[in-house]
Amino acid sequence: MAGTPVIKGITTIRWGTSSPNAVLQAGLNTAIVKKIVYKRLGGAPTLIQDNNGFTAVLVGINDGDELQVTAVDDTAITWPVQYDIVSMKVPGAANAKNFIMIDDGIDLERKREGERTMTMNYFTNNIV
Repeated sequence: MAGTPVIKGITTIRWGTSSPNAVLQAGLNTAIVKKIVYKRLGGAPTLIQDNNGFTAVLVGINDGDELQVTAVDDTAITWPVQYDIVSMKVPGAANAKNFIMIDDGIDLERKREGERTMTMNYFTNNIV
C-alpha cells in the first residue's frame, strides 16, 4: 500500500503526480509518473496600431495545451504510440481533455531506471 503524505501548514499545495489534477488514462494510470510539465500553447500576441501608430489592440491566441509526461519505463505497460489519443485531466480543469501523442523517447542510463518522456498536445479547435 502506498504511503500518504502528511502536509502541514499550507495544505492547498499540489503534491506529487498522483493528485486528482494529474489523472492519466489510456493505460497510463498504472505508470509511475516522475514528472508532468503543463503549459499553454499560444503564439506571440498580435499588436494592432491606431491611425497614429500607437498600439490600440492586443490580440492573444490560445491555441491549446501541451503536456510532457516523464514516467518510469515499465515493459508491462502498453504505452501510447504517436498520434494515439490520451485522455488527461490538467490542473484547474473540471474534465479530462483528449490529447494527441506527438512524440516520445526513452532515456536509459547505467544504475538508474529507464525513463519514457511523452509529449502530448491538445488543440483548442479539437482536431482529434
